[in-house]
This record gives sequence, C-alpha cells and structure tokens, in this order.
Amino acid sequence: MSLNSQHLGLNEVDASKGYSGVFVQSVVESRKGENLVMTIILEQNVDEENIRTRKVQMLAGASQLATCTGRDRVIKQIRQLIETTEGDGALTVTPE
Repeated sequence: MSLNSQHLGLNEVDASKGYSGVFVQSVVESRKGENLVMTIILEQNVDEENIRTRKVQMLAGASQLATCTGRDRVIKQIRQLIETTEGDGALTVTPE
C-alpha cells in the first residue's frame, strides 16, 4: 500500500519533549484491510545541526485513521509514547 503521512493525517506531534515530525516509512494492510501495520519515523530537531530520529512500529485500526477524531487519538498515543519512552519502539493504538 502506498500511503504517506499526509494520506494518514499524521504530520506532526507537539509533546512536552518538543515538536516531532511524523514520516510514514511503510504501511501494510492486515486482516483484509481492517488494520494497518506501519513503520513511522519521528524526527525532532535537537539543535541547528542535529536531528534525533526514532523508528516506531505501529499497529492501528484503519477505521481509526479515517476520521479526525480517530487521528487525534492516534496522535495522542504517539505523544504519550514520545513522553514516556526513549529510543525506537512499538505502539499498538487502542480505541478509547
């Protein structure tokens, strides 16, 4: 599947640790399109010359990314991951 950050409505996250850009590296459909397994890259400027990157494997329901409310929930959970962990990681987006 060829989707990018703009198609999924995931462009940026503003967290207590600073702003991070969200870049979708890959998307694979599972369960007949019900779920999306994504590799996303989070980029955060450390200073004028350095960028911190984090690779996150994320599983989300396709329906969660189909609405503004659902995308807001996904961004909220990415924000929580940024604020509570360091380095690369994995995230299973759960409905609220």
